[in-house]
Amino acid sequence: MLIKKYAAFVARTDQFSPKHQSGDLDAANPLEIAIFGLASEIGSVVSAMKKHWLNEGGALSSPLAKAELEEELGDAMWYAFALARIVDSGDSPDILVSDIEHLQSEVTDPGQRGEEIREVLPPENLEEFLEGAEAFKRNGRRTLSDYQKLAFKTARTDQHILLQVCAAVLTQLSAQLMRHLFPAIETQLNTQLKDRPISVVLGEVAWHLSAIASLYGIDMNDVGAKNVDKASARQNDGRPTPLHDANVPEEQKLPRQFEVEFRSVDSETVEIYWDGKRRGDPLRDQYSIRDGYRFHDVIHLANAAVLGWSPVLRDLFGIKRAGQVKLEQDGGRSAVVEELVIKHIHWEASRRAKELHGDRPAYERPLFPDGEEIPFSLLKQVRELTIGHEVYDNKYWEWERAIRESYRVFELLRRHGGGFVRVDLERRSLGFRPPEISHQ
Repeated sequence: MLIKKYAAFVARTDQFSPKHQSGDLDAANPLEIAIFGLASEIGSVVSAMKKHWLNEGGALSSPLAKAELEEELGDAMWYAFALARIVDSGDSPDILVSDIEHLQSEVTDPGQRGEEIREVLPPENLEEFLEGAEAFKRNGRRTLSDYQKLAFKTARTDQHILLQVCAAVLTQLSAQLMRHLFPAIETQLNTQLKDRPISVVLGEVAWHLSAIASLYGIDMNDVGAKNVDKASARQNDGRPTPLHDANVPEEQKLPRQFEVEFRSVDSETVEIYWDGKRRGDPLRDQYSIRDGYRFHDVIHLANAAVLGWSPVLRDLFGIKRAGQVKLEQDGGRSAVVEELVIKHIHWEASRRAKELHGDRPAYERPLFPDGEEIPFSLLKQVRELTIGHEVYDNKYWEWERAIRESYRVFELLRRHGGGFVRVDLERRSLGFRPPEISHQ
């Protein structure tokens, strides 16, 4: 991946830089967000390495483990580039070129430090680095992989020892970045770490992240490309995934607009009606503590509206596609997957609501209200549960919107004890009207 292309991607997806700030005086400090973000991602990289050391004797043999480390390396590199932009007031400095220049000055330093470095570097590596550094700086189409290969020639140790060095130095570099947030008195009193310009620290961060990738046989071009794909899938680009039944006969398509009634039978039981008929069995809250789960079918409706996917709804409505698609996408296995996804989302929503609003009764706790973060980890988990199913093609931002829509209307159903939910697959949204407005 071209470094300038990756830098442009970071600029496009960075919502924390001064250029993206709303002007709100209470908004978080972009520098603080970026430093804490990078420190957190560095911790995740070290954590991933630790798990491999403890469980696999230091070998990264599992494809899943490698994929996890690739993702963590990409997230850390993203924050390194984002922090560089903030420090340089919205510009996109090439921290990798700066690091190559810094390495040049180190290995050619006539002082004692330079001599010690040259003594431990293989002569052929030193020669190749110095020749390659000039070419790298002149090359307008340099890539992340070009930097990785060139910078690694200055590695002074190798294998497991170098991994230990990378883990230790990255931790120190995190602490050095944190020092830039200290008040003057704390900087004066905490002198265990030296102060250095952020740009220099970020270059060293990039070097050690790339060294870890090299030791595990990971190409930084792949890391960058996967990082771009992940971030792009979470950003709302205004282009939703095409409806999954767009190319089947009309009678096999989910209706593009329809309305479902949630009718309360008593204070604990609800039935749903579509097209004048009751669909499915009456639903009750599943626990002794009333939490409104009897209204959870609205999440199926949101899945249909936003994702264009709901095998459970297809079963309830008797609308299934024919042939192999019916077996693979509309059958019982797919319905189980959807129920598992919904149960997991609702469990996480309830868990977070209990932590955030534990002083309220369960029935009154808001679930993923506007303004509350939906963790990216949750979006990843639910999407990964659908591997092999058509909905896996949907983007992270669509999953997030489906969750937002479902709980927005879920809250209205709880508040009114039922109501009418309007499902619109073309607008990818849900509407609501209370039960007293029924036209029946």
